[in-house]
Amino acid sequence: MSDQLAELERAIGITFRDRTLLQTAFMHRSLFNEQPHLLHHLTDNERLEFLGDSVLHFVTTTWLFETFPNQDEATLTNWRAALVSTKGLAECAAQFNLGQYAYLSRGEDNPSGRSRQKLLADLFEALVGAIYLDQGLETARAFIVPFWQARIEQIIHIDLDPTTRLQELMQARFKQLPDYSMEEERGPEHQREYVMAVTVAGRKFTGSGSSKKEAKRAAARRALAAWDKHGFTATAIDAQDERN
Repeated sequence: MSDQLAELERAIGITFRDRTLLQTAFMHRSLFNEQPHLLHHLTDNERLEFLGDSVLHFVTTTWLFETFPNQDEATLTNWRAALVSTKGLAECAAQFNLGQYAYLSRGEDNPSGRSRQKLLADLFEALVGAIYLDQGLETARAFIVPFWQARIEQIIHIDLDPTTRLQELMQARFKQLPDYSMEEERGPEHQREYVMAVTVAGRKFTGSGSSKKEAKRAAARRALAAWDKHGFTATAIDAQDERN
């Protein structure tokens, strides 16, 4: 066990003061379901995963805010959702093959189980939580940001035309097109602001801009942010509606 942890420390470039935190980050709940007696002296990684999720969102939000000072809230929200998505975090975890370090039940302990996106994303979150507790926010930030620097250009490229992406998504998933409508025009002639809405699966997302095209793109980005984070579930869309 200690050899594995040392190997992981070398891989991530961080030496833990408290290796128990590092070990706990890889303790999957399935192990304790199979061997409940282990709970007497060990814990699973779910609390660290919870903490790591919050650290990831904070670091990602502040990095995007500082790196892209001219981008609007809807764009930054969409980029953040793509960076911290299950798929995105699983890709980060795969760079260090984090699945090989997980402590799993016999039923989960197989190559396909160790490479599941959800498992890998959870392990990455738990590792971030452990780094934060052991080394502090700046070390956690230094660990996270290089992943985003390597991926942001690809995400920006995908996000260049959110209306096209939303249209392709709607056609593929629901066999229908997004429905756009003008909601409001406000401000003086020389500083006009437009508000457009897009209706997706019976739900409305709005966006604003200095032109109808910009407002339409902003509305599409809001819809895509909801999709990237939750899918078009009623709960996620209702929450997005409230923010709009």
